Amino acid sequence: MQTTLSLKQQAITAAKNGDWEQAVVINSELLEQEPRNTLALNRLGVAYLQLKKLDKAKATFLQVLEHDRTNIIAKKHLAAIKAKRAHHAPSFFRQEFIEEPGKTKIVQLHRLAGKPTLESLAIGQDCEFKLKQRYISIESAGKYIGSLPEDISFRLSKLLQTGNTYHCSIHAVAPNHVDVYLKETHRSVKNKDKHSFPIVRANTGTQENDEYIVLKEEIPVEITNHDVDVEPKSFEEISDEEKFTTETAR
Repeated sequence: MQTTLSLKQQAITAAKNGDWEQAVVINSELLEQEPRNTLALNRLGVAYLQLKKLDKAKATFLQVLEHDRTNIIAKKHLAAIKAKRAHHAPSFFRQEFIEEPGKTKIVQLHRLAGKPTLESLAIGQDCEFKLKQRYISIESAGKYIGSLPEDISFRLSKLLQTGNTYHCSIHAVAPNHVDVYLKETHRSVKNKDKHSFPIVRANTGTQENDEYIVLKEEIPVEITNHDVDVEPKSFEEISDEEKFTTETAR
């Protein structure tokens, strides 16, 4: 018999690869060992959603609520099923987010917009840069979303003013947390020897961070003050309940 840790890692990998049939098998096996594991139940529910098995997904999320009646994932997915909203696969296996050292970067925004704006965001949604005096603000369809950190704003402002161009899109949305994917689309002759983003050793991540992506993208954030930088919480600082969230319920 495989350990629960091994099964959990396999379940996350299956989701990353978009192998939802395998995700159902693995999470079901894990639940045979831990029937009350709400994380596994939520992963199973997400897998059923991606396979368009809405009745099984609904039953699975209801089972989550039997163990944890306040579980925010289950409630959100059940609401999405009832409203017949579309369910989208997690973004980390979408081709548009391929990373290129020195040319792309995933950045957490500061000065986040209010709840109504952030609730309307979608993974992959295009954004625009707006150069301000001390920072670059990020907007979409004319609506303010947040701003880049000052160090990145300063660097990109110089590169933009000397001919570089960039593409920006929403990578992830979670409570008090919005990530954008930045990609250099043109490097000017003047900047031919300058990387848009310093090259560092790739962060291989952990299974815990992978699960964070599987279960927590694109959940509405609470209203924040535009006049003060908001430092998103680290993964370790986020409560267990907040981690039980998924991008696919919209």
